[in-house]
This record gives sequence, structure tokens and C-alpha cells, in this order.
Amino acid sequence: MGQVMIKNNGNALTVALVLAVTAPTEEQSKEAERMAQQIASGMTAKEVDLSKKAAEVVLEFQQGA
Repeated sequence: MGQVMIKNNGNALTVALVLAVTAPTEEQSKEAERMAQQIASGMTAKEVDLSKKAAEVVLEFQQGA
């Protein structure tokens, strides 16, 4: 994923979701999931949905790269 500037909770959630899917180990994936849940708990449903969609776009882009 390279270097990412995390400017807000939406960015943080997007990164955590991508890491949960792409982490090299199950343990790291679970840790990213825990972080994502913690970040999402302070966001609205709409913000969470936007971050999920952004994570999907990132994952699709990585698969095509």
C-alpha cells in the first residue's frame, strides 16, 4: 500500500480495512480488524460505509496493479 497520510478517521478506517484483508498473517489480520472496529465505533454509519467502499476500490486497484 505504500506510505499513506492518515488525516482523519475515514482514512484510518480505510487503511485498517485494507490491512485486515492483505495482512500476511492471521494474527496481523485480526489486529487490523480490531483497529477497524475501534475506529468505526466513533464514526457515523455513512462515514463507515464510505470507508468500506474506499477500501474496496483500493483492493481492486491493488489486484489490477
